[in-house]
Amino acid sequence: MTVSIKRWEPENPIFWLSRGRGIARRNLWLSIFSLHLNFNIWMMWSMVVVNLPAVGFLISSQQQFLLVSIPPLVGALMRLIYSWIWSWVGGGLWLGLSTLLLLLPAWGVGAVVTDISSPFWQLLLVAWLCGIGGGASASHLSNTSFFFPSSEKGLAMGLNAGFGNLGASVAQLLIPLCILFPLLGGWAGEPQVWGRGGDVHFVWLQNAAYLWLPAILLIALACLLYAHDLPKLRITPRDQLDAMKDAHTWYICLLYMGSYGTFLGFAAAFPLLARSMFPLVDASPYLFVGPMVCALSRPLGGWMGDRVGGGIATVISNLAMALGTVGAYLSLPASGDGGSFWLFLAMFQLIFFAAGVGNGSSYQLAPKVFLILAGREAQRLGTDPRLAYLRGGRRGASAMNVSSVLAAFGGFVIPKAFGSSLSWFGGVLPAFAMFFAFYLLCTAVAWWQYSRPQAALRC
Repeated sequence: MTVSIKRWEPENPIFWLSRGRGIARRNLWLSIFSLHLNFNIWMMWSMVVVNLPAVGFLISSQQQFLLVSIPPLVGALMRLIYSWIWSWVGGGLWLGLSTLLLLLPAWGVGAVVTDISSPFWQLLLVAWLCGIGGGASASHLSNTSFFFPSSEKGLAMGLNAGFGNLGASVAQLLIPLCILFPLLGGWAGEPQVWGRGGDVHFVWLQNAAYLWLPAILLIALACLLYAHDLPKLRITPRDQLDAMKDAHTWYICLLYMGSYGTFLGFAAAFPLLARSMFPLVDASPYLFVGPMVCALSRPLGGWMGDRVGGGIATVISNLAMALGTVGAYLSLPASGDGGSFWLFLAMFQLIFFAAGVGNGSSYQLAPKVFLILAGREAQRLGTDPRLAYLRGGRRGASAMNVSSVLAAFGGFVIPKAFGSSLSWFGGVLPAFAMFFAFYLLCTAVAWWQYSRPQAALRC
């Protein structure tokens, strides 16, 4: 089983260089692989749903948008539990156990999609199971933050989240390919007849889920054998409630919601939105690009947070997302105008890139802000700096957990906003206008609190 550590002092240079860095990096990579799988499972449902009508499922466009919005919603709710349970079970042990839980959605989706007579409630149920993968960030990133000194937290969490988030892109790249072939033979069941626009062929939609089963077992075993449990921190829901009393928790939560919520929401909604706006264009070869761009740019945001300043990087990212939102809307078809799919695709890549930078820069604000506040309090009261570090770390982890939970709701709001806007207004202008206004609000908060020269916590 996992190894339990009794002493951990990452801010001690001798301890860090002689022993700590190697252990921290091992746990970082195990967390990356596990989180990557969680995102594979979390995002695979959006690729399955877009194919359901073509294989015979009788569901409307509004129901499709609802189905792809359920996993992000459930993922956000799961984070309420994941955000503190790891500190009681042990970070390493929880890595292994939470990875094993992914067997439930992987098996459930594979079983349901082989029967086109499955009722809508079963589709909602497996959509709910896919949301299990959304809880992992709340535990993985908080656990990782305690392994590294403050000078390396931003990059470490950026790598963890960035390569973890890459799971969304990998799922959107592999699934369209793996469903075309009987990869698992007769064990996976019979193929379905896929038909749209005169094109008819066989697909094995269940491969989208069964593909991940071997990796889940392998990574779970590696985590259970080689990950480490730090001294029990015992973060509780009460700690999170205490963190919620601090205004900076809410500022950081808003900023992280703007970037991470954008990544989740647009990754889930883009396949359906592209098909709705440009029905004559096959967007499937490009679906993986945006989430991949976002995931790869997240470490850049963490690095910028360490070197340039998290507030400045977050301001730049939100301005870029606002610009991309305007460009994406202008690319859409209008009366007598077929629109520009390539401009639409380019603007979404800008949004995804900026969201990735914002993910890395805004999330690393939480541990830094609360460590600064704890240090100032210790200096004012003359208390032990080591106790202040632990207290600031707990408060920072709790603030990160709150931010992670609420930011995940963006994955529900964005596809639901597009679906409701199309249903109520016959277009997507209200949805894009709402997103644009929100990005401007995030820009103002990041500038005022963390990047202007007179800011009390410029970092």
